[in-house]
Amino acid sequence: MLKKYEAMFIFSSSLAEEKVAKALQKITDEIVKLKGEVTGTKMDGRRVFARPLNKEREGQYVRVAFGMAPANISPLLARFKLNADIFRSQLVTASPEKKEETVKAVSAE
Repeated sequence: MLKKYEAMFIFSSSLAEEKVAKALQKITDEIVKLKGEVTGTKMDGRRVFARPLNKEREGQYVRVAFGMAPANISPLLARFKLNADIFRSQLVTASPEKKEETVKAVSAE
């Protein structure tokens, strides 16, 4: 059974857009290799950090939504750590989508 996850990646601001696209392709390839299923990606663009991290002041943010068996998450995270293009990454379990019935019931009250 595939569990839904969301990952946020920060790439160095010095990387060109084409290099970010190649790095994102590597990430999605790793997910597919571990029998995962990528459901969406979103480029959030450049953002300034609240404070400098390793002498970097800003980064390029990308979000990836995917499904994967929980047993394959540890090997995936290990592969992310080996990728030199990734400045920072964070992986969270995706929140379940709300059903329309629940939303209507709450708004009707």
